[in-house]
This record gives sequence, C-alpha cells and structure tokens, in this order.
Amino acid sequence: MADKEFEAIWKQNKNKVLANDEEYQRILKSYTQWNWVDYVVLIGGFVIAENFAQSFQLDSLLVYLIAIVGMLLIWLGYRLIKGRLVGRKTLKEIEQKVKERYHNTLNTQ
Repeated sequence: MADKEFEAIWKQNKNKVLANDEEYQRILKSYTQWNWVDYVVLIGGFVIAENFAQSFQLDSLLVYLIAIVGMLLIWLGYRLIKGRLVGRKTLKEIEQKVKERYHNTLNTQ
C-alpha cells in the first residue's frame, strides 16, 4: 500500500482507531484528571502567594489579585513537574505507535 493511500485511510479512520486504543484513552484522560493533591496544591499556593503579597503592604484587593495569580502559577508549575516526573509517553508517541500498528494490519490483509 502506498503511503499516500494509507495517509488518506488514516485520516478517515484516525478518530475511531484512537478511540478504541486503551493506552491512548488512558493518557488522554490523565491530562484532565484531578485528584486531591491538585486541590491541596491549589489552596496551598493561594496561602503562600497571599502571605508573600501581604509583605508588600498593598491594598487588600491587590493582595488577593496577586495571590490568585500566584496560586495559578504554583499550580501550573506543579502540573508541569508532575507531568515530567511521571515519565509517561506523550499522546504523539502513542498516536504514532497506533498508526504504525494500523498500517501493519492493513498491509497484512
């Protein structure tokens, strides 16, 4: 089978094939999944950022705005570090693996 033919077939069936792949769906779900640690980091980030912002003796509304921005930065940093430490394969890697498997199954038929 020519590569152009396969790419056309892959483009048509990509969503169905990926929807049936267990590993791809598990990783996709893990990107949006929340657990209790996320909430603890979010609340802890707010407390840390609020205490830091209060040391500048600013207006209370400004302190809370800085605290919210700091909370989000701490939480995003946590999610970035969590993603790096877990060491899972990326969706692109899994998609490429599924694509190769699909290509092999079409070639053997």
